[in-house]
Amino acid sequence: MNIPGQPVAHPNAYLHALASYRAGRLRDALQACVGHLQSTHTPYPATLALLGRVLADSGHYPEALRELTRALDLDATDTSAWLSLALVNVRLKHWQSVQECVLKALSNSPLDAEVNAVSAGLLLEIDDYPGAHEAAQRASILAPTFAPGWFNLALALQADGSLAAALDAARRARSLDPGNPAASGLVAELEADAGDLAAARVTLADALLRHPDNPALLMQSAWAAQRAGDLHAATDTYTRLLALQPHNGAAVSQLIFCHKQLLDWSGLDGFQQRFRQEVAAGTPLLTPFSFLSDPSTRAEQRQCAKTWGEGFIPDEALRPAPPAAETPTETPARRLRIGYLSGDFYEHPTAVLLAGVLERHDRARFEVFAYSTGPDDASPMRARVIAACEHFTDLRERRAETIAARIAADHLDVLVDLKGYTEGAPTAALALRPAPVQAHWVGYPATLAAPFIDYLLVDRIVAPPQHAADYAEALVWLPDACQPNDRSRIAATPPSRQSVGLGDTDVVLASFNAAWKSNPPVFDAWARVLAATPRSVLWLMARHGADPAIANARREMANRGIASERIVFATRRTQPAYLALYLHADLFLDTWPYNAHTTASDALWMGCPMVTWLGDTFAGRVGASLVSAAGLGELATDSVAAYIELAVALASDAARRASLRVRLAEARTHSPLFDADAMARHVERAYATMVEQHRSGVVASFEVPRG
Repeated sequence: MNIPGQPVAHPNAYLHALASYRAGRLRDALQACVGHLQSTHTPYPATLALLGRVLADSGHYPEALRELTRALDLDATDTSAWLSLALVNVRLKHWQSVQECVLKALSNSPLDAEVNAVSAGLLLEIDDYPGAHEAAQRASILAPTFAPGWFNLALALQADGSLAAALDAARRARSLDPGNPAASGLVAELEADAGDLAAARVTLADALLRHPDNPALLMQSAWAAQRAGDLHAATDTYTRLLALQPHNGAAVSQLIFCHKQLLDWSGLDGFQQRFRQEVAAGTPLLTPFSFLSDPSTRAEQRQCAKTWGEGFIPDEALRPAPPAAETPTETPARRLRIGYLSGDFYEHPTAVLLAGVLERHDRARFEVFAYSTGPDDASPMRARVIAACEHFTDLRERRAETIAARIAADHLDVLVDLKGYTEGAPTAALALRPAPVQAHWVGYPATLAAPFIDYLLVDRIVAPPQHAADYAEALVWLPDACQPNDRSRIAATPPSRQSVGLGDTDVVLASFNAAWKSNPPVFDAWARVLAATPRSVLWLMARHGADPAIANARREMANRGIASERIVFATRRTQPAYLALYLHADLFLDTWPYNAHTTASDALWMGCPMVTWLGDTFAGRVGASLVSAAGLGELATDSVAAYIELAVALASDAARRASLRVRLAEARTHSPLFDADAMARHVERAYATMVEQHRSGVVASFEVPRG
């Protein structure tokens, strides 16, 4: 590399370099190191080691590796150099070398608390949890008042799943170094992981008293408030953070999402326009999922997704080699190996949709793997998914490289991502290309715009061929709807109408979508439907009885001339109890630009007809896809005006609604919407074609034939 300026060469060059380095003057330190090395006939190991650290801090990792290696060839007793070399190997993802360097450092200085603490942190980077635990515990014993030892011990215990012990260690670290915001942040994280969000919020509030402008603490505090359902506090904190960091993509994304969850649309237009401007500017960390329910075009959604996905792509020079082909068993007779990757293998809508297909895969032709990166809620749904797969691997809280290596070891033919860019997605593992063919299905209704996703499973309604230019993936058009379903939904006995706030003669217009899918244009349309049907009420879903969205919704409708008593709210409940509510609903009103997805299938399964509007984006076309697959395509309108007209007509015509219910009852057994057997055969044909194309060196869109 070229060193700017003239090298500094004088007898005290090394001391000058060291002083500059400690003062953070990396350019001066670099020049002084080079000058000292050029002024001596014999390389000075300490100068070489310092040069390596300067280069590493400057981001020049290959050069740092070279200089640190030279230094250690001359003096293998330099513990600090071994640790620096280990850190460089972390940056270069040379995982085996990291462990070797740490072991050298520990053998040189086994009783040094700082060396043990730093070693623990490095071992955590390579998922050597037992080694990290041992080193950190030794540091805490050697120096009980040394905070970093306790901090890394907490991290090691957290990685091992020992949350109570980890929390105790983190609190020790915080008490020893109360001014360290990272220690407070870790305590709060562990308190939240243990389910005590109230304690986490107190911890963060206390830390913010000391560090009121710390962006990391503000972000963590806002997120904790959001998780606790205190959306007003979350919006206030995100607003504080944006005052410090106006282009913080994560903060603006979550601020908008909180406003939508609250049905608080004050200033929403401005926030949404700001988001679109940040997308155009390529601002990182703008949440693509949040954007899908905002005014946006397919092209804008693709740009937002592309920027997000780029943050996970490793440097080409650092990309791991692909797994070796499994030559001994690579024969035409071998079953195709299909892996499903998700954090939602528990009581979650994705699992509800997919379980039936997993159960119906043809095991004579396909070997099914599932990789779970999410929680184990010990639910019947979790047990059902595990039983449906031949191989189920729990990879919670594992580093992306570990997840990718585990998947690669199974030599899959196709890896199917089910998360997309939703919360907790293992995107970094996908970016490492653990499978030769990688596709996305179900979890995210838009393009991922990432080079590590080859195919997107769609249908001709959600993503018609004329929209293909707005998708980075090759499109795989499935017959009928691309959303999987089965016939296993079971409803509880319905509650009385009076107990849920409904009158005996009310015409019930339901929309059990999450609040964030609603917006002013949707409420405008609903108000017109309500005004034209005086006997009707609007039945919405709230998170709980004290949800601020309830008052906001009633206020918004009052502003549109609709009496507040005509807006009724149900609250969240178990899946069977929730399904039973549809037996009191006369008509389901869809939202846009993000339609009902799983909720729409729930309504149709329970015999409740749904009026939807065919939008411009994938997320806004799912409703039309579902009603069409159920055999009621006439319920998908082509404009807001037509949506209102159809909703009014159906709300005013009980006989017509009854006819639609009869057709939906037949659809439960005869339509492709709930036919998991057919869907399993369709996706199997899709996977086989993907593999055939891969073997021919092709990635191209194709249509899966019916039958």
